Amino acid sequence: MEELDTYRGKVKQGRDARLFNEWDKLHEACAGSDEISYSVIKTNASGLPVTYQIVFHIQSITGVENADEQGLQKPVFGDSHVLRISLSNNFPALDGGYPEFKFVTDVWHPNVRYRGDFKGRVCLNFDEYGTTANIADQVATIASYLRYTEYHARDEHPYPEDRTVAQWVMEQAEPQGWTRFS
Repeated sequence: MEELDTYRGKVKQGRDARLFNEWDKLHEACAGSDEISYSVIKTNASGLPVTYQIVFHIQSITGVENADEQGLQKPVFGDSHVLRISLSNNFPALDGGYPEFKFVTDVWHPNVRYRGDFKGRVCLNFDEYGTTANIADQVATIASYLRYTEYHARDEHPYPEDRTVAQWVMEQAEPQGWTRFS
């Protein structure tokens, strides 16, 4: 990407250096991938990305059907999922400077809020990683969420983001094998 190369070697320190490094790692992680692509939605005054849109081309659960006669709610699948990543003005800082990861399309996963005011919010447990977690690694984690190779559905620490979805996973999806689809 030409734009990325214009900054290479020019940004040496501070927040802009971190923003550039995050962009560089994300670009490298997405380069040549058939499953994950990104675009820059918003930049700061220096022209460095502060908001990204990530598109995952991974089959995943986007919701559930109404319950059938046996009370089962079968999964509904989709294969294109859009995530928005926003970096706060104090990124990276331990006091609220974590990136916000939020799906703008429906995703049915215990670590993603499905309904309500925080619909789409992704739980990534930043308290465990601190400011060392990079965006590219978090995008890889979210891809594993979509594949259902990684999820936390038990009602225990660190607690699922969406307990309704978590309950469905524990009571219906796991017994039916619906979490093993990738």
